[in-house]
Amino acid sequence: MQRGGEAEDESCRERQPDVSTETIEKYLHNLYRVQPDFVYSVSRDFAKSCQTPMIVLPDDVVAHPLQTSIDVASLCPNAEITVFPWKEPPELKARTINRARTFLKRHQTA
Repeated sequence: MQRGGEAEDESCRERQPDVSTETIEKYLHNLYRVQPDFVYSVSRDFAKSCQTPMIVLPDDVVAHPLQTSIDVASLCPNAEITVFPWKEPPELKARTINRARTFLKRHQTA
């Protein structure tokens, strides 16, 4: 499936039938076709000031470039980044999943 393609458009329509086709098209265009300087939803300045703990599991595909993952982890003061690639071999993937679970438990609110 092409990201932002017809299948994604249909998926949005199924989940939100009250949203117009025009609104969905604009959203998908902005999300996948317009190339922002950093990430879709926040600026680099916001990332620098974001105090929310986060764990970054890097990828290197068109929608999630490796450099962006590195930038997020570098800019956000409470970010942790895992190794890349982390999906193979299975033992490394399991360790990464365990690290994510530990991270979530450590930052769970009471």
